[in-house]
Amino acid sequence: MDKKKAVQHWQIAAMKGNEEARYNLGCEGGHCASIDRALRHYMIAAKCGHDKSLQRVKKGFMDGLVTKDDFESTLRAHKASQDEMKSDQRDIAKRTGVY
Repeated sequence: MDKKKAVQHWQIAAMKGNEEARYNLGCEGGHCASIDRALRHYMIAAKCGHDKSLQRVKKGFMDGLVTKDDFESTLRAHKASQDEMKSDQRDIAKRTGVY
């Protein structure tokens, strides 16, 4: 895999609102020296409802890398995003294994 090209595609997708791409950018940033940059990507994705990103932000908070205010605002936005996506049809699909 061409890592440089992958990062370019993730950046384009993230700018268009793809949370998984934003998460991938955070993962890529986490391997580099820029932990703050990675956490910013995770916070943006988590605020859009991305669960794995929220777990990374939570770990950053527990490690003292994310402020309490940032963690709380991310958590509130994540919940609001999740609530917005809820519907009876999605709940039924999830229970039946369709989704």
